[in-house]
Amino acid sequence: MNNKINNQIKFFIDEECRWFYEGSEIKRHSMVCLFAKYLEKDTYGQYNIVTPYESVKVEVANVPFKVIKIWTEGMEIDRNIFIETNVGEVIKISEQSDIRFAQDKSNKGIIPYIKVKDNIEAIFNRSSANELTNQCNFSTINSKKRFGFWSNKTFFPID
Repeated sequence: MNNKINNQIKFFIDEECRWFYEGSEIKRHSMVCLFAKYLEKDTYGQYNIVTPYESVKVEVANVPFKVIKIWTEGMEIDRNIFIETNVGEVIKISEQSDIRFAQDKSNKGIIPYIKVKDNIEAIFNRSSANELTNQCNFSTINSKKRFGFWSNKTFFPID
């Protein structure tokens, strides 16, 4: 295996999770999906597209993926929540899901993020974040009322 490392940044992913190559937006969705398959994040937080032949650095403004669709099956504790990312990956939110909530500085709301592969996150777009919030209610967990949502018999608090 000849791993040639290209230190020049040719790829950029903006705040809206749009992919660019040498300054031009990649418009073909299939190409974005192909590059996304090879996207990795190293222990230093640097994103790279890694193939058997080379590794190319990718500059990312926030996170490379976004949740564009959310749907549920079932109710309350028996509810399962599914998400789909902008690169077509479908994930069921479960006890293995790593979800975090950041504060939106512009309106003091919450911005949910979910780990979608290895240590790479996706941000929820506005409509998906609203749908996730619509799934929330108060539940008593360990004798304490908590606000959050259920998926795959796991409670996810929003603190």
